[in-house]
Amino acid sequence: MKDTFTLRPLTRTRKDNGQLYVREKEVEVQLKSLATLSEKQRRRALLAEGNDKLREETLVYALRECAQSGDTETAWAIAERLTERVSGHIARQLSKWRLPPDDADDCTRDLFAALFEALFDRSSAGEFWEVRFWVCLDRRLWNLIEKRQATLDAQLREAEAPEGSHESSEGGQESLLSRMHDRSLGPEERAMLSAALSHLSENERLAVYLTKVEGLPEESDDPARATAASVLGVTGRSVRNYLKRAEEKIQKWEQAR
Repeated sequence: MKDTFTLRPLTRTRKDNGQLYVREKEVEVQLKSLATLSEKQRRRALLAEGNDKLREETLVYALRECAQSGDTETAWAIAERLTERVSGHIARQLSKWRLPPDDADDCTRDLFAALFEALFDRSSAGEFWEVRFWVCLDRRLWNLIEKRQATLDAQLREAEAPEGSHESSEGGQESLLSRMHDRSLGPEERAMLSAALSHLSENERLAVYLTKVEGLPEESDDPARATAASVLGVTGRSVRNYLKRAEEKIQKWEQAR
């Protein structure tokens, strides 16, 4: 099989300004280094046990190139490496929502199925995984959790307390959005939160998740610091607008209940 591993240019563009996405410098350096190796050496470098030096975006690129060239064996071996890397992260994210064990397991299986489908997608849509792997992963997981919580919500509403018993007193209880990071929230409140979040746009939900759950700042003067703005690929002002609209929508939803 002819070795055709090269640094393919990206074609996907950002929604906010139409500019092409760019790989992080570290990822680009790693890919250029891998391109200088023989096919055998490169495979050994990609699949080395305990090798955490290669970025996830680097592994995704290599996986897609291997799949494109017909080397499905190596592609699936890389997919297994990615699975091992993200398993702990997925478990931690699921624990924040306190899903029942069966639902958490179903979310994990569905996420891996969606992950593999996306990584082996040869269209330009798959390029986003080469640029923002963790953002893509969390978006998929977030959507799966919302679906599970919506199901639980329908079940819990049947046993919901009389209307008004959970209303906040004047000037008292915080909104659902401001308390979404609170681990003391019970399953009923989690279900309510999931229902409220379903009324937000994808960018609004992700802005809420990054700032309220992950605890990232909206923006920072330090270019090396991860922020909601850098993860989303937008300005800090855009993040604040997303959060403001999210707050307004959830407040209206709470008032309408």
